[in-house]
Amino acid sequence: MTAAQGDLRVDRWAPARFEIPCIGFDFTDQPLTMQVRQYRDAPGEPLINLATNNAPAEGLSLTVDRSGTLPVTTISIRINETTLEDVLPFPVSGVAPGADVVLVYALHVGTGAAKMRFLEGNFTLVPGANAA
Repeated sequence: MTAAQGDLRVDRWAPARFEIPCIGFDFTDQPLTMQVRQYRDAPGEPLINLATNNAPAEGLSLTVDRSGTLPVTTISIRINETTLEDVLPFPVSGVAPGADVVLVYALHVGTGAAKMRFLEGNFTLVPGANAA
């Protein structure tokens, strides 16, 4: 399966939350992971590393609705404001203050041989006027 493409834009000075409906998929009991990196295949630790966390805290969670003809899994992505503030602080990013910082991300579902890259795209940090 080829990963779906979807860009994410987040404000540097605010927490981020996304709800992604996946029609026709039932990911019950499947672990989720998501990494944000400076570029594809970047070595070392990811800039942001999220895993399944069903609490209302930073991380990934899912709900499955089986009430219709097809199941619908909704993947929730939550990233704390402090995490976003710490990603590539200026001037380390090489991006001038006030400019977008364009990174990449991939979201995986499952583990081992069943693991698949389900969603990927650009992850853009948008500058703002409200610092801290």
